[in-house]
Amino acid sequence: MKQTLLMRRRIGVFLLVMALSYCGLAARLFYLQVLNNAKYQSQALAQRLREIEIQPKRGLITDRSGKKLAINVSLDSVVANPRQIQEPEKVAPALAAALGLPADDVLAKLKKNTSFEWIERKIEPERAKKVRDLKLSGIYLVEESQRYYPNGSLAAHVLGFAGIDNQGLEGLELVYDKELRGTLGRFRGETDAYGREIPGGEKQYVPSKDGANLVLTLDEVIQHIAERELDRLMQETHAKGATILVTNPQTGEILALANRPTFDPNKPLAVPEADRRDLAVWYNYEPGSTFKIVTAAAALEEGVVHPNDGFYCRGGLQVADHYIGCVTAHGSQTFAEVVKNSCNVGFMTVGLRMSKDRFYHYIHAFGFGAAPGSDLPGEAEGILLPLDRVGPVEQANISFGQGIAVTPLQMIAMVGAVANHGTLLKPQIVREIRASDGKVIKPFAPEEVRQVISPATAGKLAQLLEGVVADGTGRGAQIPGYRLAGKTGTAQKIVGGRYVSDKHVASFIGFGPVDNPRLAVLVVVDEPQGAYYGGVVAAPVFKRVMEDSLRYLGVPPAPTAPPKEDQEPSIEVPSVVNLPPAEARKLLEGKGLPYQVEGTGGVVIDQTPPPGTMVAPGTRVIVVLGEARPAPGLVTVPNLTGQTMRQAAQNLAEMGLTMKPVGTGLAVSQDPPPRRQVPAGSMVVVNFQPPQAGPPAADSHRAP
Repeated sequence: MKQTLLMRRRIGVFLLVMALSYCGLAARLFYLQVLNNAKYQSQALAQRLREIEIQPKRGLITDRSGKKLAINVSLDSVVANPRQIQEPEKVAPALAAALGLPADDVLAKLKKNTSFEWIERKIEPERAKKVRDLKLSGIYLVEESQRYYPNGSLAAHVLGFAGIDNQGLEGLELVYDKELRGTLGRFRGETDAYGREIPGGEKQYVPSKDGANLVLTLDEVIQHIAERELDRLMQETHAKGATILVTNPQTGEILALANRPTFDPNKPLAVPEADRRDLAVWYNYEPGSTFKIVTAAAALEEGVVHPNDGFYCRGGLQVADHYIGCVTAHGSQTFAEVVKNSCNVGFMTVGLRMSKDRFYHYIHAFGFGAAPGSDLPGEAEGILLPLDRVGPVEQANISFGQGIAVTPLQMIAMVGAVANHGTLLKPQIVREIRASDGKVIKPFAPEEVRQVISPATAGKLAQLLEGVVADGTGRGAQIPGYRLAGKTGTAQKIVGGRYVSDKHVASFIGFGPVDNPRLAVLVVVDEPQGAYYGGVVAAPVFKRVMEDSLRYLGVPPAPTAPPKEDQEPSIEVPSVVNLPPAEARKLLEGKGLPYQVEGTGGVVIDQTPPPGTMVAPGTRVIVVLGEARPAPGLVTVPNLTGQTMRQAAQNLAEMGLTMKPVGTGLAVSQDPPPRRQVPAGSMVVVNFQPPQAGPPAADSHRAP
């Protein structure tokens, strides 16, 4: 009896547990099949769906006229469904032979437990045909879009290139990758365990959205002209590198940007990475005399110099404890002639008349020391000495383009500001973004940065730069029928912290026509072999690019008129040495000549231009004051350096001194030295030497 009750109790517990278990299972089934039916049905479907991404077409890149610079072509890619391949050991060798791939690598992919495997992407039509002819089960050809650059290396540094997945990797392809790439589409089809499509199974399709098109400011024809001239330049000079930039100075649009060395964006990995770098935006170089445009602009705007002001170049200038040389002793010049002759002494003198703060104000205002903001990747800011490290020597060096580093893009923007009535514009490379249907999504308009100098100053400077091309160091850039403004530049390079005499950067920058500038052109040549002066190496390239581009744009030639000279030299500068300031002022004003006083003292001890020089009315004479009038019977010996024998003899005679000449040419030394007091009637021995033979384009400079 007792055992029977125990058995019944056990059976009851067992039945209760079973009942509870069935209730739990029922509740769980209700939860899974009713409450979460949609969720698990979706997961089950996802296990049977095979997803294939649908690549959109990458947007086109065209020039300003719609000429295609970057397009898409269709290529086949080889994919495999390993689950459908029965004998991968037999399939792999045949497929590998058709594709030219290692058989072991192909076999490894065919043995994977997946239903989709890339074998080789974007193959040539010839290889695709070989695969198609094999008719292998589980091997498919899928059409994909491939980026293609129909003009090869044309504008390669602007365009950049795209990768295997149509992703932008360099250039504008990278900067505007989001706009160009578009949106992926997707196709999902229901398959069985072997990856085979289930007839009548569920299918899902999300269409792709093609990328937007990029319309550049480049002009394909002008780009071809620039690249043609670069190839010729490299062949003739065997330079290390070179850059040509062409812009519309009235809008800031970049019409051509070309560098050497270059690369083919269809095969970007075939060249060293250095060849793919855009010299126009990142290359920091000392501009040399082309930077004198900035010095002249600042000085004219500040009113510290006028075109007819007089200067005297003795072949160099003592600045603090440094003697900084010029290419030759230019002698007496007006400022207009200083610009024509690219005289370092004249520009140092002008640069030092401004405070360093004001000078730096204009350097920054022209955009130096900051990235130009063109949207081209890799823009450098250049190199400027901190203002607190700029002393008289540094300021003098910077005034003629030494001790400062710039980029080509900064320089073309600067000269564009001069051509554009003193207004600096942001360099522009993209004109607009268009949808695939042609609708404009985003236009880009010219963008003003700031007014750097007044239109009047810009006009005066343009006239001075016109003189450089018409009758100065830039004569090699002349084009009959077109009035052009420009400036040469030749700068020594720094190696190991020192200037070296066998490595140079030659350049020419300018714009035209002067009365209505349509183009600004910059040519920079890095380490040309043989001739290295900007007027010899770069100016002819500027000429050819400018001439062909102006004619292409339909700009008609006009009779070439020489730059206007305010007035021909007609006044002889009187001698004011040894006179009190009041008498010197009276004598100079009587001749209609303004003057500038330097130094302190009770008597004039030196003057520039020297006595006897013929100058135009309004030319400024610099008078240097010193100690009081010498004792009776004594006179102060004038500085004769750089004067002709006739000028030196006349000046000494007016002082009551006689001259003993030694040699011929220009005065290079004298005994007694300048400013020494000697008895009237004393003899001064003056040594003369022929002027130093300057280069064909006198625009180089020496390191201090």
